[in-house]
Amino acid sequence: MTLRVMVTGAGSGVGQGVAKALRISTLPVTVIFADIDPLNPGFFRGEHAVLIPRVENEGAREAMIAVIRAARVDAVMVGSVFDLVFFAENRERIEKETGAKVIVSPPEVVRIGLDKWLTAEFLRQAGLPHAESYLPGDAADACAKARAWNYPVVLKGRKGRASREVHIVRSDDDLKGAYRTVREPMLQRLIAEPVSGLGVEYTCGIVKGGDGRVLGPATARRSLRDGHSWVMEVEAFEGLRPLLLAIGERLPIVGPFNVQLMVGPDGPVPFEFNPRFSGTTPIRAHFGFNEPELALRSIVLNERVESPVTRRGMAFRYHEEVFVDGIGAADLAHRPCPRGVRHDWF
Repeated sequence: MTLRVMVTGAGSGVGQGVAKALRISTLPVTVIFADIDPLNPGFFRGEHAVLIPRVENEGAREAMIAVIRAARVDAVMVGSVFDLVFFAENRERIEKETGAKVIVSPPEVVRIGLDKWLTAEFLRQAGLPHAESYLPGDAADACAKARAWNYPVVLKGRKGRASREVHIVRSDDDLKGAYRTVREPMLQRLIAEPVSGLGVEYTCGIVKGGDGRVLGPATARRSLRDGHSWVMEVEAFEGLRPLLLAIGERLPIVGPFNVQLMVGPDGPVPFEFNPRFSGTTPIRAHFGFNEPELALRSIVLNERVESPVTRRGMAFRYHEEVFVDGIGAADLAHRPCPRGVRHDWF
């Protein structure tokens, strides 16, 4: 049986990463690239592509159900953070109306993962390592708390992504200047000073299967560029394992879950959850921890899956292009999407 898997966010790094992991899966899979915009490059790398509605539009659920039915989808994988709440809240209805499995965590897990304050509160209430956090009333209140903690501290937006709206502030003047630019600001104690290159920051993946068992973790130390993992050292960092398994066991996760953490003087401390596939999904897949395949086997096929052994190694990222000759933007309103070309530059 060949599984037909629809991946949303075909134009995003996450969506493309999920498709890459499915390509190297040992399962027979047909990948259906889905996005709201026909100019996104994922459309031109696969054999099958569908336009889906914006989830915030009126009637989006019925329109999404119609697309899933027409494409004869067996499973839906969320590759865009903007789709996450929609699929979490509508999972049961979509599954009932289409027969497709939607691989997404429940709304309460998504809410925690999309809000850094709720993430810190979950960790604190669970008795797990966390960075002390504070919701200031205004800039003056924030400065007072930062002085009480002793600078430097971290100022961030509760719902920012990819290091957006994240500032390490070292004085009242720094904090006041940054405070005006941050929506829904919160303060956190600094876990560790960031360093250039590979240092104290890690990205980690687990999968919770259909039987409730936590698979993994897969761990990697990383350096960042523009908030995204750029160079990764994939290794079994055993000191992180108990914490990651504890998080997985305490949350009612369904499928993939990404934890970002730093190792400071007091050991590993998580600072961000992504209750979904992440941009580093294909890197973990290459080294043996294929989260999309694990989710399909355990949730869609109801197989009992054991945690795979992850190989150690290095991953380096770079930019790539897709070329579609002889067409203009107006032509892309027609289906099917033409197949693009990717050069082997190196």
